Amino acid sequence: MNIIIALLKVKERYLLKMSSNRTKESAKSFLFTIILQLEKIIIGFIIPQLFLRTYGPEIHGLTSSITNILSYLTLVNAGLGTASIQALYAPLGRKDSHETNAVLNAVSRFYRQTGIAYSILVVLMAFILPSVVGNQVESITVIVLMIVMGSSGVLGYILQAEYKVLLQADQKLYVVSVVNVIIMALNSIFQVVLILYKVHIIFVQLVPVATIIVSFVLFRRYVLKNYGYLDRKIAANMKALSKRWSAFTHQIAGLVVNNIPILLLTVCIRDLVLVSIYSVYQLVFRELYLLMTSVFSQATVASFGQLGAVSDYESIKRNYKLYEYAFYMTVSVVYSVSSVMILSFVDLYTISVKGVQYVDEKLAVLFIIVGIANNLRVPGVTMINAYGLYKETQWRAILEAMINFVVSVAMIQIIGIYGVLFGALASFTYRTLDIILYSNARILKQSSKVTLFRALRVIVIVVINLLFFKFVFNLQSSNWMHWFVNATIVGGCSCCLTFAINYIIEPKTAKDIFTMTKAVFLKRRV
Repeated sequence: MNIIIALLKVKERYLLKMSSNRTKESAKSFLFTIILQLEKIIIGFIIPQLFLRTYGPEIHGLTSSITNILSYLTLVNAGLGTASIQALYAPLGRKDSHETNAVLNAVSRFYRQTGIAYSILVVLMAFILPSVVGNQVESITVIVLMIVMGSSGVLGYILQAEYKVLLQADQKLYVVSVVNVIIMALNSIFQVVLILYKVHIIFVQLVPVATIIVSFVLFRRYVLKNYGYLDRKIAANMKALSKRWSAFTHQIAGLVVNNIPILLLTVCIRDLVLVSIYSVYQLVFRELYLLMTSVFSQATVASFGQLGAVSDYESIKRNYKLYEYAFYMTVSVVYSVSSVMILSFVDLYTISVKGVQYVDEKLAVLFIIVGIANNLRVPGVTMINAYGLYKETQWRAILEAMINFVVSVAMIQIIGIYGVLFGALASFTYRTLDIILYSNARILKQSSKVTLFRALRVIVIVVINLLFFKFVFNLQSSNWMHWFVNATIVGGCSCCLTFAINYIIEPKTAKDIFTMTKAVFLKRRV
């Protein structure tokens, strides 16, 4: 009996240590992902504005369309990254070096095939696109620009994708983030200099192609140093990626949902200026969504995935409760600020562009509503990805894509640019509710009432902030300094209101988050 008790104590100490390590790894990933996403947001606003001001709305619209098309061409990779990460959770958790190598060698083989297929598609699309955009831009510029911008993806698949998969599955997303911070800084510096000197757009877009070689060297050196057991000679376990095609379905649906607006505007309306207007708003809300998903989903999904691999259900439910609470509070603040400040941002951002009206209150309101609806699903999606439940949920993702496409095509004929946002709203409303209900019932084995109530709180907080700053305390931004000061005021007020409402309603959860955060930063065991 004493031996059994001793073994149980050893197991308990081991689980506590593992839990502490996961918390620390997640905290580091969380921190560096925030830094990366803030850098992306800043650069993502500066570079496109310089594009718009230097090369005009036609080139700005063209690069937006090419980026959108390239996102569809990534279908050759659809499901591979997600399935690869999920397949690595168990062998990494067991520290099974042989199986880890077998899976990783399969991943490497698939990515090389993907790179070849992607390059062929890029070249084909390069010769098709000029007939779509007409005579708004020279055909040779369209062709070369498409090939140059697509080259970054080809090199990314062939050179570094497998390293990023390994690091993310092993809860070392912070390493990926640090490398990306360095590469993005190099990209932005060289591109800004070239744009300021009004160098041809093709040479500006060659910069990311060059810097991806640097990122490959950095990833390779880190992996070879820290994963000395990697062995290319071990036979690839192709069956380990059997979930790829179910994940593939999800990624196709995601591409349709997230990228159909610009494609429809490009093909159906054929107005690159209109695409440019839409792209300015999309820039803001896409970066906000990427910030939220990168920080809260990518930084934690490996932790949940490894907990699921060892069937530690109590830790999963406890951590998910805190994770969802913190995420919804952050959504409340982020979208409160964006709803108040978006129009003044667009006005300042496009002030140098003459003859095009970018400020559109109806467009802004629709983007805010769609953005909130999209973000409320993130915690549930994180759990679905962590457990690899792609096959079980693929028909739901297909239905979402169908709703989005049908409604968007129908509405764009009636109300133009606003129609694509109504399509997104229709599909997001369905899918977000579906994900909330599914993840709570099937994965966490609990009621969805708490999640739905938290989602409702997000909407109420955003509406209160928007009404207050629109009708009671109206802020005017005549320049960027005024805008940042006003955004800080709105952010501070939103934080206070969000924390107060959430603390009053769920005080114990708020205290638990504070305790966990304190423990992480003081390096105590959670």
